[in-house]
This record gives sequence, C-alpha cells and structure tokens, in this order.
Amino acid sequence: MTPHPHDLVQPRPGTALGAAPPGWVAVSLAACPWVVVRRAPHPPGLVPVGVRGISRGQRYAGFVPAAAVVRGVPPEELRGRRPRHSRLAATMSAVAALLDGEAVWGPTGSVGFELATGHPVTRPGSDLDLVIRAPRRMSPAFAKHLLDAFSALPSTVDCQLDTPCGGISLAEWAGIGGPLLTRTGGVVLARTSHGPKLVDDPWSPE
Repeated sequence: MTPHPHDLVQPRPGTALGAAPPGWVAVSLAACPWVVVRRAPHPPGLVPVGVRGISRGQRYAGFVPAAAVVRGVPPEELRGRRPRHSRLAATMSAVAALLDGEAVWGPTGSVGFELATGHPVTRPGSDLDLVIRAPRRMSPAFAKHLLDAFSALPSTVDCQLDTPCGGISLAEWAGIGGPLLTRTGGVVLARTSHGPKLVDDPWSPE
C-alpha cells in the first residue's frame, strides 16, 4: 500500500523510527504497535509518522521505511465501525447521514485510532476528528452547511479537507465568502508535505 496522511499503519516489529526516541515510545509501541501517517518533508522511501503516547503531551514524530509497513488502515475504512462511547457513536452516525453519498470521509484522531486498533484511548467527552477526501472543489457555502450541521451534534467535530494542495480546515474554508472574489482575499492555510503555506485556492494547480 501507499500510505497517505491520516492513515494508521503498523510497522514491522523492531523497526527504528528515528535516532534516540524518548523511552515512552518503545513502551507505547509495545502496548499498541500502530502509528499515524503525518504530513511532513521526508526523504524518498521513508514515511513520516507520529506515535501516540499515554498522555496528551506524549507525541513523537519519526519516520518508517515504506518497505517496513506491514499493514495500513485509511480513515474511510472505519466509517462503518461504532465508537464505544454513546455520544461519539451518535455523532458519527449523524455525520454518516450527512456525508455518505456526498463525500469520502472517515474518523481520525483518537476515535480513528481506537476504531482501527481496538486500543482504548477515547473518553466520553472526546472530540470526533474527521477527514473528508476532497479531490474536487467544495464550495465555501457547502462547507458552511456542514459546519453548521456539525455544530448541532453531541460531540465536538473537528474536520479537515484533504485537497490536492494539502489539508485545510473545514471551518477556515467555510469562513471564506467565495474563493478569489478579489485577488487579495480567499487565503487559507494548507498543510502540505513541505510544511504549511497560505494558498488562494486549494484546488488550483500552481
């Protein structure tokens, strides 16, 4: 498989993730040997990944050789799974009703991690992080429609659009009255594999 940002991947046991990672990294991977693919500059043949620790402050950014990835789960494969907490389950069901048939989407963050791995990391009050694959333009008006619908759900929903230019915040895109109405407006922050950058139109090739 070719790993993409937000995918959860399982490296081959014993794979080094970087030079001298903190001690908690080995403990965390022994308990749950999964890492999340992140957006970052990376040498050819390496996949930038993040390791989740026990506490919120324990996050480690490393790299895994692509050849050492033995299994991967993209967020969109998790849409049919049910979170164990009722509030999150109700929120995800409502999101499915809004997005199924309209877009390819899936849970990320702690909910996605737990659904993919079975390792309990969520709480009843956890946010539901989402990614919507958006290879084609989404209008700011439709983004605002989704944002308004998400705001009425039991759990807080934090959604990112995966565009050809990189990842952008649904909330930020929804706040734009219309892309390129003037050449001085419509600027949004895109998270790319080369770092964050401001773009006028995430769907326009540069």
